[in-house]
Amino acid sequence: MHWLQMHYIELIATFTGFLYIIYAIREQILLWLFGIISSALYVWVFYKTSLYAYSVLYIYYVIIGIYGWYNWSRPVKGPSRYSGRLAVHRASATVLASCIAVVFLFAIPVYFLLRKYTETDVAWLDALLSSGGMVTTWMLTQKFIEQWVFWIIIDVFTCILMIYKGLFPSSILFLAYALLALKGFITWKKELAAAPIRN
Repeated sequence: MHWLQMHYIELIATFTGFLYIIYAIREQILLWLFGIISSALYVWVFYKTSLYAYSVLYIYYVIIGIYGWYNWSRPVKGPSRYSGRLAVHRASATVLASCIAVVFLFAIPVYFLLRKYTETDVAWLDALLSSGGMVTTWMLTQKFIEQWVFWIIIDVFTCILMIYKGLFPSSILFLAYALLALKGFITWKKELAAAPIRN
């Protein structure tokens, strides 16, 4: 009972995080609502466990969640399986290379800030995963199928980090995220294969 009292915010964040990923796989816009709730709660969880870059990252997730909600709901022009909705599509090689470059460009200054101003013992991993999460969430707002591959890598390493920090409900969440991201990739790939050819 004492453990539940100490971790109830983390448990709620974990539950809403599961709903977020399930709705993401189904391409249901409700994912953004649960993503915003989960992210807002995780800001506090990560701050209390000295994962400062992650705490800032989840503030970003709240903001990008609002943008994602808008971008998925706005009418779009062109062919789509879903009338007037943003469709799943592939990122170009240039976009993918740019995303990877931005991950490292963001991570480097965050790493040095964490080393200088905080007592964290996982500065590089915290910085790299936080930067990767920022870029990959933007990819989700655009419905790039490759975002699932990015998430699989990020979620596996985040699961390891959560175990190291003693955040066991969150470690289960991120392990599930990795498995669900694999399912999401397969589901979106089937949808992409079934989509009409665009001129």
